[in-house]
Amino acid sequence: MSIKNLLEINSYKIFLISIIICILFYYFERLIGIDQFYHPDTLYYLNSEEKYYYFKNMFSERPLAILNNGFLFVLKIFNHNYHQLIIFNFVIFSLTNLIVYNLVFKDNLLSFNKFQIFILYTILFFDPYRLHLAGHILKETLLIFLILSFLYFKNLYVKMIFIFLGIFIKKNIIFYFFIFYIDDLIKKFFQIKKKLILPISVLIIISLFLFFFKFTIFDQEKSIFSYFTLLPNQSFIETLEIWHYRSMGGRDYDNVPNFQNISFPLALIYKIIIWPSLIISGFFLFFTNSFLFKILGLLMIYFNVGIYYLTKKSFTNIGLLILLILIALYSVSFTSYFRYSYVAIYCSIVFFFITYTNVKKNRHNWN
Repeated sequence: MSIKNLLEINSYKIFLISIIICILFYYFERLIGIDQFYHPDTLYYLNSEEKYYYFKNMFSERPLAILNNGFLFVLKIFNHNYHQLIIFNFVIFSLTNLIVYNLVFKDNLLSFNKFQIFILYTILFFDPYRLHLAGHILKETLLIFLILSFLYFKNLYVKMIFIFLGIFIKKNIIFYFFIFYIDDLIKKFFQIKKKLILPISVLIIISLFLFFFKFTIFDQEKSIFSYFTLLPNQSFIETLEIWHYRSMGGRDYDNVPNFQNISFPLALIYKIIIWPSLIISGFFLFFTNSFLFKILGLLMIYFNVGIYYLTKKSFTNIGLLILLILIALYSVSFTSYFRYSYVAIYCSIVFFFITYTNVKKNRHNWN
């Protein structure tokens, strides 16, 4: 296949090339010493059959307990077979690329030259970290697919299916949808008539109240917030403090400060300001001696420079920044923070190009 034909890509080619690249990158990682159990979660998932039966048996008593544990059911479908799960990841990765192709390229106008199109392909389809995630038994590849499927399908009921599937796999995924709507909501809030500001403000306050209010569900007092806490009956501040000072392991090369040596809540303020700044800029590469972690920092710089080169805009939006702050509240080590945040960053980039191409299309039709 020539470079010219590659640039004139279609959905069949993108799926086939995605599968091939996944296989090649999988063996490339083995070649450079990244084994299949590099992530501790991989072994946890492969040996989680007992946990599957535990949640299955308690479903009748505590149905909501399966939230955040739905991935165990996915693992059971493939009988915890490593190779079947890797193939599943490769297929999901490739289907995600099909979704991205149809959302960004099909029926849209992109006045890019071949070199610019190549840069766009590397960002949207074949960035090394997403390929890395696809080659390991982790949730992230499936989560990206579910989030972008929500964007792809227009029918509200189908969208709700993907929201429920996402919550089934990871309950915190509901916050990832902030990146699609927060900016527009803020703009609309400041554009509304003065007489509507008060009732909308009251509605926001009521919504926050309901988020923390305890309802009786299945003979238990629970608030919506309680489903995101580690222990029952925690206050919001207590939860933030426990999250901040708990241990989540981390890599030896992760030298990005986590501020656990500083008193609360000042430590938390430092973290929610500095960590999002480091991950968006890629400057966390200066806090590690690991060559591979430095590559991730360069990847983030490449995203910023490449996207600005293509569009003269930044992909960062208010919704993404809010989500990065929320993830920083929960995370302890920067390596785990990067993995959780990457899903949001990648989906935000795809959403940015959807918006960008739609704006260009509307301007073209207007002219």
